[in-house]
Amino acid sequence: MSAQKNGLCKKMKKDMTPWAFRHGKGLLYRIPAGIKLIFLLGLSMAVFLFGIFFLPFAALIIIFFSVNAGIKPWELFRGSKSLVILCLGITLFQALDFPPLGLNPEGLKEGIFLGLRMGLSFSAGALLFSTTTMGEIQKSLSRLEAFLHIKNLRLSLGISLMLGFLPRFFEIWEDTDLAYKSRGGKQGLAKLIVLIPLVIDRMMEKAAETAEALESKGLM
Repeated sequence: MSAQKNGLCKKMKKDMTPWAFRHGKGLLYRIPAGIKLIFLLGLSMAVFLFGIFFLPFAALIIIFFSVNAGIKPWELFRGSKSLVILCLGITLFQALDFPPLGLNPEGLKEGIFLGLRMGLSFSAGALLFSTTTMGEIQKSLSRLEAFLHIKNLRLSLGISLMLGFLPRFFEIWEDTDLAYKSRGGKQGLAKLIVLIPLVIDRMMEKAAETAEALESKGLM
């Protein structure tokens, strides 16, 4: 009973972790990983390349696939607190003119649209990793390598490892943050000063462990 409860808690925790894979049956789960990778990463870049009229269209695409995958659209923004603070800071900086102190309407508009673009890009990445495993991405990239006859370059391994560190970062951050809160740690700047070095250290440890595992298998 206890093991069952622990398993359930781990599953719930993983479902709550930003950018973590979630099991589901929507359309995105049936699309090959390579196509999803190109489409969703392409979409996240397109919001910066095209005009503001493209943003509602991109938002509708993300909402449709998110709902279809059984993910509430706002859940894609888990872990985006730092991004929101950054966007607010940029918007405030662009919206204010000094000296003398005054409001810059054009700068305010640019800051708002930059924030929207960054938010859509973040949610597209979250949707990709919520519906695709690293193994699926590596298999798709391996097929592309075989087709292009560039297997010796091992690009699929390198790209999948690089992409894999994005959700891994959020997982480590959530675990470290939880431990920090359980010890009654303060919020705000004090929290960042404590957490950032710890998370960087754990990321470096994970990278070293991954490199050691790959080396033992003769992949490096």
